[in-house]
Amino acid sequence: MMFSPHGERENENPYKNLRLQALRASRQSFEISPATSQNQPWAAIMDWGIADDTITVVALCDGSASVYMSRGGGSIGGRSSNSIRAAALSAVSAASEVWKEMQPVTEYPLPGADNVTFYVRTDTGIVGEGVSVEEVSSGDHRLSKLGNAMQIIITRYRELES
Repeated sequence: MMFSPHGERENENPYKNLRLQALRASRQSFEISPATSQNQPWAAIMDWGIADDTITVVALCDGSASVYMSRGGGSIGGRSSNSIRAAALSAVSAASEVWKEMQPVTEYPLPGADNVTFYVRTDTGIVGEGVSVEEVSSGDHRLSKLGNAMQIIITRYRELES
């Protein structure tokens, strides 16, 4: 489901609230079943700083995925699309390979231009790490696989919308 940059009021932009919901809401509020382990990642989030915009990509272990743009617009849900569902599951799987090397976080600042911040949610908390777009795009960084998986979500939404 797509949303436009404008809600009921001309200047309303849901970006901030949607992003904070992805970072703070409980597994139960997303109606995601309990994990087999409290340390099992159930969400991966990527904040990608681009010039004067931030794109936030959210992947959940139920196959849901969303893309939010700080300047407005985006796509929510996607679980009914096989390609988006597969991309979301792949992203959460990639997050489960690296989350133990990330640091616990309690604040969620937006990255600057040409930087990316990844967050991984488990039932025991949230961890995160920032990296430059250049490093993660190199393919050699330990977060490259996660970055690629999150980019695929954006690509799958673009394919559906074209």
